[in-house]
Amino acid sequence: MSDADGYWRFCAIVEREIITTPTVTAPPHTERAVLEQHTGSGEYRLRPLDDVTDGGERIA
Repeated sequence: MSDADGYWRFCAIVEREIITTPTVTAPPHTERAVLEQHTGSGEYRLRPLDDVTDGGERIA
């Protein structure tokens, strides 16, 4: 998707569970993510919060 056709707009900060193993022996861990919507296509995407803030900032 080309950003020339629009841009990614911030929608919300959400929490999602990441399952790292196919068994129930290890519990999932929770990750904070940024929900964004593309203004041209209406498509949504989730990006890890640390990727957006470079791990330096913390949003409470």
